[in-house]
Amino acid sequence: MSRGRRISRVKYILPTEQIAEKYLREWDQRELYEHPENFPSLTTENLFGKPGPLSLDIGTGTGEFLNAAARQHPGRHFLGVEISRRAAYYAVNQAARQKLENILYIKADFNLLYPLFAPNSLEMVYLNFPDPNYGGAKRRKNRIFSPRFLDLMAASLTPDGRLHVVTDQYPFFQDMLAIAEADDRFKKSHSERYLTGFTPPAKTRFQMAWEKYDRPVFRFELVRT
Repeated sequence: MSRGRRISRVKYILPTEQIAEKYLREWDQRELYEHPENFPSLTTENLFGKPGPLSLDIGTGTGEFLNAAARQHPGRHFLGVEISRRAAYYAVNQAARQKLENILYIKADFNLLYPLFAPNSLEMVYLNFPDPNYGGAKRRKNRIFSPRFLDLMAASLTPDGRLHVVTDQYPFFQDMLAIAEADDRFKKSHSERYLTGFTPPAKTRFQMAWEKYDRPVFRFELVRT
């Protein structure tokens, strides 16, 4: 996920009507909050017109990571959720340029999408570089990774579905790791307590920024038991 000023540096390019129809859903925040029943459940049938599990990227930023994953795995379906309109527009324009057929972006606050997830619908969930101060420093209770979030994952992931978490913020990472280790509905896919380093098929703008400063990265991957 790109954060803060790095998104503001991205050129704001409005996608064409054709590109937006194919790659983007912009859902009204108030409507999502007050009437989630007016929106489709987030399944491949509803989003792509095809059966099968879905791979989800939460806070996808400008889409480099998810577009590369969709290009690398044409037989899978990918959904990116991003709250920044500027970043979401950039991501969908890049998806169109790469002529991807298996990806869709939703411009929305992820926390408002909870009612739309279907049981056993997600095969892979990526939470890459979430904002440790999501909602502002005084509202850290709004961080995406929480016991409530794991409730959603336990219901929405397929059996043996995976949740991959990456951050460069060590105290924040320790908080997330403690929450994960207290939940017996999941196990780690690795024998180590946690892993270091992250080499995705394509790096996000945020990852390339912190790599310039040799900042370490920490990650873990959970499997639904």
